[in-house]
Amino acid sequence: MFGKTGIELLQEVAQCPADSLPAFNEEAFRNVIDEVHLQHERLTSVYNESRERHRQRQVEAGEEPEEGGAGWRGTEAEASELMVYHSAILRNKRLLFAYVKERLDRIQELRWTHRTLPDHVKANLSPLELQYFRQYDKLLSRYMRSGAGGVGLDLTADPSPPDDPYVQVRVLRDYGEIVFTSGKVSLQRGKSHWLPKDEVHPLVMDGVLEVLAGNS
Repeated sequence: MFGKTGIELLQEVAQCPADSLPAFNEEAFRNVIDEVHLQHERLTSVYNESRERHRQRQVEAGEEPEEGGAGWRGTEAEASELMVYHSAILRNKRLLFAYVKERLDRIQELRWTHRTLPDHVKANLSPLELQYFRQYDKLLSRYMRSGAGGVGLDLTADPSPPDDPYVQVRVLRDYGEIVFTSGKVSLQRGKSHWLPKDEVHPLVMDGVLEVLAGNS
C-alpha cells in the first residue's frame, strides 16, 4: 500500500513519550525515498508511453505530432493512474517532512526544558540531529546571554512570565557562594532562600536547588 511505510515511520515518533525519541529509523526512511523514486519512474513511464501512442496515432492520421506537454492526450484511466502516483509521491514526502519536523521539535523542546540532551535521547539521534541540537543550543545561548546583542535573560527559566520574580528554594548540596542580582548568597545544604526565579533555574536543572512546593 502506498504510504504504509511512511505512516508507520511517523507513528514511531507519535507513540513515543513526549520527553523521549525512538532511534532514527534510517532503513525505513530510505525505503520511503526508494518508494518515491519508484512511483516517479512509474509516473514518467505511463506518461511517456501514453504520449508516444498518441504521437503514433497522429502520424498514422497524417497529422503533425504535437510537441511538449500540450501534446499529451491520455485516456481517463491513464490520467487516473498518473494522479494516483503523483498523489502518492506528495503523500510520502509530507510523511517524511512530518517525521523529521516532529523529531526536531522535540529536540528543541528538550533544550528548553532540560538544557542538555538526556543520554537516552542522545543515543537515538542521527549525526545530523546531534549537529542540529548543538547549533540550536549555541544560537539560543548566544541570544540569552548578556552583551553582544543578547537579551541578558534566561528565557528557559519559565515558559510564562512569573507572578513573583522571586521563588523559595532549598539547597540540595553544598555549592559555595553565588552572586545574584539580589546579592551574594552562600548555598549550604539544607538551607532555604528567596532568590530571583530566572537566575536559579540553571541551578535547579543541575540539581543544586529545588523549588519548594507552592513556588513553582
